[in-house]
This record gives sequence, structure tokens and C-alpha cells, in this order.
Amino acid sequence: MIVKGKFEALSMAIYGNIVSDMPPLPQTYEPRPIPAIEPLPLSRAVDPSNASDPTLLAKQLLSLIPGSPPLPVVIRLMFCLKPSEEDWDLPEFPYLNPDLDAEVVDYNFEKALHCTAKPVRDDIPYEFLAEFASKVADSIGAKVRISAVVVHIYPERVASV
Repeated sequence: MIVKGKFEALSMAIYGNIVSDMPPLPQTYEPRPIPAIEPLPLSRAVDPSNASDPTLLAKQLLSLIPGSPPLPVVIRLMFCLKPSEEDWDLPEFPYLNPDLDAEVVDYNFEKALHCTAKPVRDDIPYEFLAEFASKVADSIGAKVRISAVVVHIYPERVASV
């Protein structure tokens, strides 16, 4: 136990057995079964699965952190898309979104792959998503470069060849 501070008085209660009063330890080891512990269900008041909004607890916990991102961004970054090492140091992190509506003259499958490595904004209009999908479909035609996909997904395998 570590106690730190400026105290005028400090009272402590320490419970347990005094080491010198304990019975001597047995000389031979006798295995004993570990008692089974039945898990107790959470009370309905603290069980998020019983809440009308199961995400409320997570949102409340995030609200305690100053400048924290909204829950959908946290979920995407934790379970869907892992940011690259360089992204963590950028000042706009975690709000790194691809520019799906950018005018790209030479659109190819590799550029599409790089765009999908970052989460899309929640408020992006459907038209931009449809246009992006159309660009990807047009680029797949005869110009597909499988090597670009392999390099992006498996760079360690390409480096060893």
C-alpha cells in the first residue's frame, strides 16, 4: 500500500492474520480441488444488455475523456480498421477520412484500396458513395492490377520474393 499526501493525522485499520500466529505450512504438497464459483448475474440497473440504449454506458464513459471521439469512430477503429503507425501521431487523428469525392483523373484499383483503409465519415452523402463504387467498378475492367492488391495486403510476402 502506498499512501501519499500531507496529513495531520492518519488512521489505518489492517485486517488479517499476524504472520507469526499462522500455523506452520505443511511439508508435503497435497493437491485440493479449486472450488467452483457460480457467477452472479449483473443487476438490471448496471447490465447494458437490459438498457433501452445498450450503447449508453460506452457513450457516458467516452464523455468522461476530454476530446474523445464519438462511439461509432471508436468502434470502427477498434473492430474494423486498424490505423497505421503514422496515423497515430497526426493532429487530426482519429478523424482521418478518405476523400471519396475527390476528382481523380487516373482512378485505379490500388487508389480505391488505399481509400478504403480509413473509415468513411458518418455524414457522407449517398451520392459520393455511389460515385465511388461506380469508379471502382469502372476501374476493375481490363485494368485490374492484382499485384497492387497483393503488395498492399501482403507486403512482407512481396519483400521476401
